[in-house]
This record gives sequence, C-alpha cells and structure tokens, in this order.
Amino acid sequence: MKFKNNKFSLGVLFLFTLLAFTVACSDDDDKKMQPEPMEQTIVDIAVGNADFSILVDALSKAGLVDALNGTGSFTVFAPTNAAFQNLFTALGVTGIEDLSAEVLTPILLYHVIGSEVKSTQLSNGYVETLSAFTPGDHAIKLLVDLESGVQINGMSNVTSADIMASNGVIHIIDEVLLPPTVVDIAIANPSFTHLVAAVVKADLVNALMADGPFTVFAPTDAAFEALFTELGVTGIEDLSAETLTPILLYHVVSGNVRAADVSTGMVPTLNTEAELDINADGSGVMINGSTNVIVTDVQGKNGVVHVIDKVLLPNAEEEPQSIADIAGANEDFTSLVAALSKADLVETLDSEGTFTVFAPTNAAFEALFTDLGITSIDEVSAEALTQILLYHVLTTKKMSTDLTTGYLETLSTDSPDADPVVLRADVDGGVMLNKETSVTTADIEAFNGVIHIIDKVLLPPNVVDIAIADSTFEHLVAAVVKADLAGTLSGDGPFTIFAPTDAAFEALFTELGVSGIDDLSAETLTPILLYHVVSGNVRAAAVTTGMVPTLNDSNSLDIDTSSGVVINEDTNVIATDVQGTNGVIHAIDKVLLPE
Repeated sequence: MKFKNNKFSLGVLFLFTLLAFTVACSDDDDKKMQPEPMEQTIVDIAVGNADFSILVDALSKAGLVDALNGTGSFTVFAPTNAAFQNLFTALGVTGIEDLSAEVLTPILLYHVIGSEVKSTQLSNGYVETLSAFTPGDHAIKLLVDLESGVQINGMSNVTSADIMASNGVIHIIDEVLLPPTVVDIAIANPSFTHLVAAVVKADLVNALMADGPFTVFAPTDAAFEALFTELGVTGIEDLSAETLTPILLYHVVSGNVRAADVSTGMVPTLNTEAELDINADGSGVMINGSTNVIVTDVQGKNGVVHVIDKVLLPNAEEEPQSIADIAGANEDFTSLVAALSKADLVETLDSEGTFTVFAPTNAAFEALFTDLGITSIDEVSAEALTQILLYHVLTTKKMSTDLTTGYLETLSTDSPDADPVVLRADVDGGVMLNKETSVTTADIEAFNGVIHIIDKVLLPPNVVDIAIADSTFEHLVAAVVKADLAGTLSGDGPFTIFAPTDAAFEALFTELGVSGIDDLSAETLTPILLYHVVSGNVRAAAVTTGMVPTLNDSNSLDIDTSSGVVINEDTNVIATDVQGTNGVIHAIDKVLLPE
C-alpha cells in the first residue's frame, strides 16, 4: 500500500505538540493545586479492558494514544481482540508487529468520528471518519445500517454500544473496518447489488480497486431494474461481459471529482468513445438530460462515489422523458404516482402538453395523511384527488428563474364556476408556495415541461386560506379572526371579497388614531368586514357599474367601471380574480367604511 508520508509526519508532529502542551499545562496545574479525579478517557477505558489489548497496541504503534486520551469529542468503533485476529488471518500476518504505523494509522482513524454520536443518534447512511488518506485529503465515509441492530459497512456489527468516556463514546464492534475502495463502497451497500454483480461479471473489480483516483456515478438497484425492463431481460446474468464493460466504464471518470467541483459540460469517461453531458446549472446535477445525481461525495480511499437514479448507456440516444416518466422512475414519488394513477392523470402528464408540476414527495403525502386522519391514497376519492393534483400543475413551463412573487393559475377548477384556482408564489429567499410549502429541488426538465419538488401537498384554498397565505393581508386576517368570521367565510359561499391590503389598514389605523386591530372591538370590525363581501363568485369581467349589496345588509357598494374599477369613488381595485374554492378575491387599496 502507498500512503503520503508527509501526512503521517504532520500527524505525528501534531500529536507530539499536543503531548507537550498537555504536559506543560499539567506542570502549571500541579503548582497551583492537585487535580480532582477525572472520568476515564476513551484510552483509559480501552487500556482497562483486556479485550482491547490489541487495539491499544495498535494505537500505541500508530502514535494515536495521546490524541484519543486528550480533550475533544470522539466516537470510536472499537474492534475486539477477536476482530483483530480475524484481520491478521485475512492479511496473512501474525500480529500488530507485522503492520507498519503507516498502514495502521488510516485504518485506526477510519474507526473514529470527530464528534460524540450515541447509538440512538445514529441513522441509516454515510458518516465521515477522521481517516483522510485519500486523493484531495477528503474524509473517508463508513456506512451505517440500522435495520437489525447497528451494522457498519455491511459486515461489522456493534455488539455493545454507548460506553461513555470523558471525551466521547465507544461502540464495540466484531470486525476491523478497512478504509474502502470505490468497489468496497458498492459491495457494502445493499442498494448496489446489481452494480456489484455487473462489475464482477465484466471483470473490472481489480481495475476499480487500483490507485485511481476514480469518480464513479453508481446506479442503484432500482435504476438497473428499470434497465432490465427496458431491455427485456431478467437480470445481469442475461447480459454478457462484452455488453456490460463499455456501459460500466461509461460510469467512471478519472480523478476524485467531488460534488462542489462538478460543472456543466462534456466530461470524458473511462469509456474513451463516450462522454457524459453534465448539467450543474440547476439546484442538482443532471447527466445526459434525464439522469439525476441523488447522493453525492461517498468518499473512498481511491476515489469518490455519486449515486444516480438511472443506468447511463453510452452512445445511445436518450429517449425524451415526460413528466410522468420522471415521476415513475423516482422512488420518492411513489405516492404521487399512485395518486395520479387513481385520478387517471398519468396520461395527461405523459402527453405533448407543456406543464409545470410542483411534485410532493412521499414524506409530503404522509404528512397529509396524518393531517386528514387517514392512512393512504385509498381513502381519498378520485374526484377529490383530481382537484388536489391539478392544483399542483400550471399550463405553461416555468423554470425557477421564471417564477415571480404573485399568483399563478393552476389546472384545478374546484371553484363555483369552474374557474382556475390560484396558488401564491413567493421567491424572496427560495421559492415558497402558499406561504408554507417550499420548493426543495427545482428545474427537473422533461420534454413536456418541468418538475419542481416540494415538501408539502398543496390543497386548493378557500378565500380565507388565500388571505392567510398572502403576507399583504395580515391585518385583514387578524380582523377576520377577531370578528369570528373565519368559519363563515370558509363555508360554501360563494363569496366575492374586496380585500384591503395591509397598507390600506395602516392608513385606517392612522385615521382612527389606533395602533392596530387590537384596538378595535369585534363589534366594530364585523360590519366593516361584512361590507367588503358580496354574495356570488363575481370575477372582474362580470363587475358592472351600479349599487351592489353586501353581506352588511344596511350598506351597498357604489361600483364604477368606467376606468378600471373604483368603489365608493375613492377606492381602487388593484388586483383581480384571485380565485379560491368558495369564491374570488379582488385586492383594494383602502378599507371601505359603511355609513
């Protein structure tokens, strides 16, 4: 094995410096007072346990004792003597004396996380270790799997957890962990069984375990299964090594290219006859126009792995994907696809139209089910699903850069006269919809439009919901709540609301000499608010000049449409046709006061 000697020298220098500083501090402390008894450090615990004698010898030989005996916060996955004996057998050596400090150091640091992580804080996925003997000095990652206890890298089990020390925590493991190559990373992850089988069949294991460095775009098992379906085969066994080799080499780029270094352009691969078309201009990375990078920077000792959701085929014309295709290929959209299928909308989003789809994840649907007190899509009718889903769709393609703060008409017609229901976009600091739903990944392009992933399911709003979701109506919402009219205005209606903006209310507060809604009683607010509500779903095109009755039975509005829409001679309608499920809102620039 080859290691960079300068790293080892710097590490030893750091440890000696740390030791000198510790001794100096101890001498000063001794002069002042005798130290109080302290808890045991990680090293103290290891030294006191006869089953860690080989580990202690290894730490001593690698010059790491002082580091793990000092201040700091560490998590150590500690192999037992039996685990080390298994390693010696596998390596064909008799003991620690047959392994150099240069070999031991990266192995031992691969067992250490630079923070305290108890077993209850561990989660499925990759964790950075202190071992950074890699191209570019990046931290190597280990894989945690909690499906049945705690397993590391698919082969080493935590047999005893949460042994607390003054400077961290120890978890005892039954196999020594070795810093992995990119091949080892794939072998350890159960999501890559087809990829591993393909690499073995193509006889590329040794090549990809060499020094490299390599950047591997690794397709998941789901990606391979989609390929098998496309090719009409049952698995890797139906594909020859000659077929697999150029495909696999097309997934490998020379160099240790981390996510932060990926840029848009054509990138050569180890398949010298084919290049990757990388697009890093959106909020993620897309390859060849249809393959998404879904996990990045899984660092190994000879390169880095990025996980992708589709197998890349060299020199093949990528079949254009529809919005429905993209959703169907993404495991995080299974609930959305099930809903689209039940609502019979798959064909619509697979067609030649042009759409923008705000796509909720599975987690977003689960949150909706909890809110509704149901367990699945099965408990929602096709009719209700149709309007909910259409509320996530625009009839034009809008990239994230095309979105502006304001209202967007959707395909949902869940309104009194089947007019399109609107949603509210705010683009100040990211894209937010209806005030509480965030776009988490934007600009996933399809031949028939674009997908923006969102973290909450959008529900078609009534007129009260619309006001709540618009930050320019905060005073109006507070007034409606104080007057106890929210329930009334959330009813069937239909209602037409002439909605004063916050600026309009603030002008009223000044006129009345009050500081806000808090200074106005419900009895004062109720007739004022009802004076802003007309019965019916009256859109801008249907507004005519004349006196119009309101829900305040004693007062009507004086409407003039000769130049725009003016109410009571001095109040202007400044935004129209904000359509909800039970009515429509028109924004106005002054609070209307009944006589």
